[in-house]
Amino acid sequence: MVVLALETVTPHGSVGVWRDGTATARVGDREIPHAARLPGAWLALLADAGVSMADVDRLAVVSGPGSFTGVRIGMASAQGLALTRGWAVAAVPTLDAMAECWRAAHVAGGGRPPRTVIACLDGLRGEVFTREFHFDGQALTPRTEPQVGAPDALRWTPGGAVSLVGSGATRYGAAWAGVSDDIGEVPEPIAAGAARLAARADWPMVAPHALRPMYVRRPDVELARERGRTVVR
Repeated sequence: MVVLALETVTPHGSVGVWRDGTATARVGDREIPHAARLPGAWLALLADAGVSMADVDRLAVVSGPGSFTGVRIGMASAQGLALTRGWAVAAVPTLDAMAECWRAAHVAGGGRPPRTVIACLDGLRGEVFTREFHFDGQALTPRTEPQVGAPDALRWTPGGAVSLVGSGATRYGAAWAGVSDDIGEVPEPIAAGAARLAARADWPMVAPHALRPMYVRRPDVELARERGRTVVR
């Protein structure tokens, strides 16, 4: 099976291909807008993987949280491609894909004892997007829903070792150094994790029109609109 994955929620973005158990992925150039890189980025990666668009069995898109503009570009790109090909699409939350990248790296590296894993994406504005998972030595199980908040407000299930992974972890790691023995970046492009998750037989697939973004935080334009409203008495 061949899975093509697209991630546009981070400044660099990434594309990934999963083929018969192996995921390859590539990050983009943050100086080039996401919309300008597509579809060239995914066509180039497919060619490097030795497959073509006709060989793709599943399409995955990272659905957020992350950049609001990036999420919308990814959704629109996935919908357009899926509609022309008659494909269903796998929507993969950003934090799940990040945690999967951590899991795959540590399982491949010989494994680790069970622990709490928290995917942490820098949300800017002094906030971080997080989701907590339990790692049993092989698989990850979500413990919480994605959330956003100030770094010093982050809490997780007490007890045991804790790994923090992602841009939010490295940026605000000093705040958690006393409670975590493992703070680091995502070990591979996020699209690789999304491709592996979408390749699972139990991962839900939806029609293109049913794709929904996972913003977690309300868009800036909505907040600005509320702040600008005149109070009528």
